[in-house]
Amino acid sequence: MDRTTGRIPADRQDDAALVGRILGGETQLFGLLAARYGAQVLHLAGRLLPSPEDAEEAAQDALVEAYRSLGRFDRRKASFPTWLMRIAYHTALKHYRSQCRTLATVDLEPQRLEGMADAEVDALLDDTRADRIALMERAIALLKPDDQMLLSFRYFDNRPIRDIALITEQGEPYLRSRLQWIRKRLAALIINLEKHEKE
Repeated sequence: MDRTTGRIPADRQDDAALVGRILGGETQLFGLLAARYGAQVLHLAGRLLPSPEDAEEAAQDALVEAYRSLGRFDRRKASFPTWLMRIAYHTALKHYRSQCRTLATVDLEPQRLEGMADAEVDALLDDTRADRIALMERAIALLKPDDQMLLSFRYFDNRPIRDIALITEQGEPYLRSRLQWIRKRLAALIINLEKHEKE
């Protein structure tokens, strides 16, 4: 809802109207919502599941779950795309975990992370040189899937913390703290990778 006018934005109104009609018996209209947001759902699943087939399966499962859960959609709490991304997020994580993937993680000393100044972290992560970006991509791949998704939501999709909280079903203060910790971990991983390359 727009706080200045008190109105629901047109796209949310349209989504909400479609949901109402679907729940009223026009079930074929769910295809419009699936067509409108299916690419976003697939993109989200593809971030966690490198196999296109696995990502497609997770995306389909998320859309089926969304259809089954449509009666629980509440436009006062979240926009339809945010509500749908919450389902897609949890479905993709479930698929990822069910495949029992082992992560190639790097252990970092907790004191190393705690001792990193925000300015140091910002300098490392804001560096746009090609070699640093390549290191950052490698470092992101070493993060846990949940952490990768949080980074993607916040820094690649530019989603507000409120939406991320709704999608992940975690509190905003916790997410702010966790994102700060993930940024420090990412910076430390970049330093480690850079150090190993020089050895």
